[in-house]
Order: sequence, then C-alpha cells, then structure tokens
Amino acid sequence: MSKKLPNYQEKQHILYIKHHSEKDLIAYGDAFLEEGKISDAIDFYQKANYVHGLEKIKGMAELSGDVMLLQQVLKPLRQTIPEETWEAIGQRALEFKKYLFALYAFEKGNNNTMVGRIKEIIKSEDDGKH
Repeated sequence: MSKKLPNYQEKQHILYIKHHSEKDLIAYGDAFLEEGKISDAIDFYQKANYVHGLEKIKGMAELSGDVMLLQQVLKPLRQTIPEETWEAIGQRALEFKKYLFALYAFEKGNNNTMVGRIKEIIKSEDDGKH
C-alpha cells in the first residue's frame, strides 16, 4: 500500500462505517505493521479475520517479551497460552530489561521464585533513582 496511512478518524471510518473487502483491510493492516503501528495492524487484521497476520504479531510479541501486545493479540485469536510459554516470555522480557512485562509473565506462569526476583530488581532500580 503506497498511500499514506489513515489518521485516527479515517481509520475508524474504514473499520466501522465504510465497508471494505478483506483484501483491503489486510493491506491496511500490513501497511500499519510495516510502519511499526502494531495495535493498528491488529485492529485491521481482526476486522478481516486474518489469522495469519495475528499469528505473526503473536510471534513478534513472544520474541520481544511484550506481554501487552501479546494480550492484545490473544483476544482476537481466542487463544490462551500455557504456563511454559509465559515462562519463556518472562525470560525474554527479563533479557530485554522489560521488568514489568517479565513480572506479569512470571505471574501468569506461576513462577513465584522469578516473581520475587523481578520484584527485587524493580525495587533496587527504584532505590537507585532516589
């Protein structure tokens, strides 16, 4: 899609008022994804019921340890993920120093040891700021 991305109002019009083909919705989703606007891409993929695009974003979220993005994409996929996967996502989030994401993932994975460890890391970083 070689045209500029729609602004918020135009996006809402495309998604909820004017009828667009699945192909067009997927193209908008691809364009938003290409620009790094992942939440917008999810909106278009969800409207088009484009599972492949949603799964692609799910993989990106898992690899980057981004639990917010993962939660956002799991909903339209109507999926849950097992504790082991949360564990792996927590480890990735920790590697990227995304401590709140890591904390959330380890909580979802029922890993109390890592929850305690992450809370200590967060506390020590907070203490270091004062």
